[in-house]
Amino acid sequence: MQLKKGAIGMSLVATLALLFGGWFLYQKIEIEEPIRTEIGQLQSASLTHLDVGKDKIEIDLKVTKPKAFPQDFRHLQETTASLSAGKQVEIRVDNQSRSLKDVWNNGQFVFTEAIELHQYSRIPQLVEQWKAEHQLDDASALMDDTNIYVYLKKGSEDFYTIVPRSTEDEVTARG
Repeated sequence: MQLKKGAIGMSLVATLALLFGGWFLYQKIEIEEPIRTEIGQLQSASLTHLDVGKDKIEIDLKVTKPKAFPQDFRHLQETTASLSAGKQVEIRVDNQSRSLKDVWNNGQFVFTEAIELHQYSRIPQLVEQWKAEHQLDDASALMDDTNIYVYLKKGSEDFYTIVPRSTEDEVTARG
């Protein structure tokens, strides 16, 4: 009994196509589409990019309603974690105006100091100071138990960032 090389080759190609096609369909139907649906229901942001990789899911959002976004962000984190099939989920925000990012970078030292010293009540005052100094149309800082959400707007440009809060004990952080 002699096996033909052509038949073996065709069998191998068909098997590989079935394997990788099935994996691709699983990724698309079980992970990507539910995440797209969830993001589509957000009232405060819209999807700009979604990449479902082998080990990581990358989501890029454009924040449209900064005051409502923190609640949607927490919900999206929980939902994507349950849909991710053990993959790392990275959610990024695309609101990154260059000129407003410079405002953020210039004030980041005092902002970081307030976080590190757990003096969170200084942050709204700091953001209001930036608003006055740089004639911003809007500037706000919101906080939940895990993050601080900072929004700056001037004209049609805006900047949004999510800063994780320190997880250290206040007594330990102050030395």
